[in-house]
Amino acid sequence: MRNDEVCEFDFRSKGPYWHIYTPGDLTEIIFTSPEDFIVGMNLMAVCLAAFPSLRIVTFTLMNNHFHIILAGSREDALSFFALYRKRLKRFLAGQGRYPDLSALVPDAFEIPDLQALRNEIVYVNRNGYVVQPEHTPYSYPWSAGVYYFNPLLAAVPRIRLSSLSQPEQRKLYHGRLIELPKEYEVTGQMIHPLSFCSIQEGEAYYRNAHQYFRLLSRNQEAGSGIAKRLADTAYLTDEEMFGVARTLAAQEYGVRSLTSLPPEAKNTLARKLHFDYKAAPRQIKRILKMDPTVLEALFPASYKKGVPCSAQNPNR
Repeated sequence: MRNDEVCEFDFRSKGPYWHIYTPGDLTEIIFTSPEDFIVGMNLMAVCLAAFPSLRIVTFTLMNNHFHIILAGSREDALSFFALYRKRLKRFLAGQGRYPDLSALVPDAFEIPDLQALRNEIVYVNRNGYVVQPEHTPYSYPWSAGVYYFNPLLAAVPRIRLSSLSQPEQRKLYHGRLIELPKEYEVTGQMIHPLSFCSIQEGEAYYRNAHQYFRLLSRNQEAGSGIAKRLADTAYLTDEEMFGVARTLAAQEYGVRSLTSLPPEAKNTLARKLHFDYKAAPRQIKRILKMDPTVLEALFPASYKKGVPCSAQNPNR
């Protein structure tokens, strides 16, 4: 068991730490199949190798956005993502796909203290689980979070990347052969996250596994505080907000289908999303398919600060 003084010393001496994240509500779908996600995971390892001063503490890939906790300089962190975006775009083009990635520009939030780092790691590791209710915290495969305090997955057999033939290595990331760190290992067609992510470093910022599990197991209301902790102007993406709305609808009304909610229930849910989860009226309109005039009546103050829902681009 580690005490907070030791964790605090490590935080001050091993940082700075950054949460790199991209806007999901402005970006087209990127990963459409497990094969796409596997390449996305492998490119994370490939691009990290180009920045030996960086360490990835954890990350999660969603179908159109990213969350990554990095240690190192801000310049290197953003350069790392620029390289990742370039290689990802090249892979998609090779598949005959040309999604608009112009909005795939990351924000870099500097994590200010130890408790914030704990919250950020948990937020990233929960992301796939919160958005996709069919998953548990240990079943969403496109994340390093499943390996936190999980000795069973850590024991999954893997082989050295260097033991693969050159064609087999190129197939992993759909690019020319490049020299990668000797410690990289492979399981199936994926470069194993334990071989390139600093999972043990991330685990060491919790006093013990119990503290981590307690944070991970918080309910949605507590989870909203983790989401808001990203920054005052950071909101849940449409995908994330939809997952929250479905969970709340199931808890409060026993239904998963948002369209089946009666008007008053939708109004109540809209207030909760707005005040507890910082959802803007135009986002609530997209999520709950509500009449803009109803939302304007519910949140008149929000309309004084921006354009009414009825004037928003419906495709956003």
